[in-house]
Amino acid sequence: MTRRPHDFDALYAADVPPPWEIGRPQPALLALVRRSVLADPVLDVGCGTGVLALAVARAGHRVVGVDAAAHAISRARERVAEAILEGPGSVRFEVADARGLDHLDVRPGTVLDSGLLHSLDDAGRAAYVAGLEAICGPGALVAVLAMSVAAGLGWGTTSEVLQGAFAGPAWTSTAVSDAEIVARPAEDELHLPALLLTTRRA
Repeated sequence: MTRRPHDFDALYAADVPPPWEIGRPQPALLALVRRSVLADPVLDVGCGTGVLALAVARAGHRVVGVDAAAHAISRARERVAEAILEGPGSVRFEVADARGLDHLDVRPGTVLDSGLLHSLDDAGRAAYVAGLEAICGPGALVAVLAMSVAAGLGWGTTSEVLQGAFAGPAWTSTAVSDAEIVARPAEDELHLPALLLTTRRA
């Protein structure tokens, strides 16, 4: 099940941040980043305002963040101007649709998805994964954090859907584990059931 369509650019342009913008990277994905060996460049797909991309860049990686929402990318670029990056890390942001990644001028060694895939319908998800297949070389790591249907929101994904999207022969070592997504629809934080997929390009 997919969420109802949103005007994501309008959501990012509003005075109140969208609920998934919590001011820091999603803890489940950040924990995976910290315990994994990431190959550069790192592609942050659906990067929003860039908090995850900047955290990865601060760890010394070359990062490209893409999002279809121009207002989100504008804010991400402002964050870069405000940030202090030390060492070899770097980050740049581009407006790009995740359903057309084959047109992107980057060949990532690592792909991070913090809540993008679960917003796509079946056709969009297929186009997204096809684009990843096109740009990822052998061994590239893909990590996807997605809302679970167990959150009870009327949309979300399942382990079967994720594993089916990243099936062989294009993908290998695919695993899905339980996780959480943190949301802030108001002042209080919600911790919602999610799924964390990791896979590698065959």
